[in-house]
Amino acid sequence: MKQRLAVLVIVVALLAASAFTASAQNVTVKSSPSGVTYLADDNGMTLYYYTADTNGQSSCYGGCAKAWPIFYAPNLSVPDGLSADDFGTITRTDGTSQTTYKGWPLYYWFKDKAAGDMTGEGFHKVWYVLKVPPYTVMIGTNKAVGNYLVDGNGNALYWFAKDKVNTSACSGDCLKAWPAFTVDSVVVPSALNASDFGTINRDDGTSQVTYKGWPLYYWVKDKMRGDITGQNVGKVWFVVDPEKFPPKM
Repeated sequence: MKQRLAVLVIVVALLAASAFTASAQNVTVKSSPSGVTYLADDNGMTLYYYTADTNGQSSCYGGCAKAWPIFYAPNLSVPDGLSADDFGTITRTDGTSQTTYKGWPLYYWFKDKAAGDMTGEGFHKVWYVLKVPPYTVMIGTNKAVGNYLVDGNGNALYWFAKDKVNTSACSGDCLKAWPAFTVDSVVVPSALNASDFGTINRDDGTSQVTYKGWPLYYWVKDKMRGDITGQNVGKVWFVVDPEKFPPKM
C-alpha cells in the first residue's frame, strides 16, 4: 500500500510538472490579497526561487524537481515594469533548459493548484516567491555555512567582528578589500524583516547598510555569485546567518 501511494505521489508530481511547463510562455506580475506583488507565469501560477541556487545553477533534481517543476519560456516576453535583460536561460545538468530571473532559476510548486496560490512560500526556509520590485537582500544556502545573507544577485554579505553596532571599524585598505554594501531601498523575502536593516553614515560621507545594527560588506576575492571565500578570513570576517545573528561575542 505504501509503495502504491509513493508511486501515486510521483505520478501526480510528474503530471503537474508537465502541465506547468507545457502551457506558460510569459511572465506577469500579480498581487496577493495581502498586497505582495510577485512574479507569476501568464496563467497566474506563482514562480519561486531556491536559496541553494545561489551560484546561478539549479540544485534541484530528482525528487526535488518533481515537487518543484522548472519554469522555461523559450520565447519570453515581459510586461511593463520588468526588464527583459533580467531574464536568462541556463542549461541544467540533465540537458533541459530553465528560465532565470536576475540569475536565479525559476520554479513552480506542485501543490499550487490555482492561479494566485502561494503555498510554497517559505517552504523549509529555502523556497520563496520573487517580489516585484526585486529583492535587494536575499537568503542563499551553502552546505558549509547553511543559510546566509546575499544581495539580489547572489553575492555574499559579511560582517566584521571588530565593528560595533552602527559603527564601522573598517576604513582605508580594509574598505578596499571589504567594500561597504549599500542599496537605495531594502526589499527582502518573508523570512527576513525589513525593519532589521538600517543605514549608517560613514566618515567618508558614504552610506552603508546594516543588519541588526551591524554594517554589511562584500569581499573583493569573491569573484562569482555564490562564492563565500571571505568566510572566517582572519577569524574576524563571517557570512551572516540571519537566524543566529548577532552571535554572542
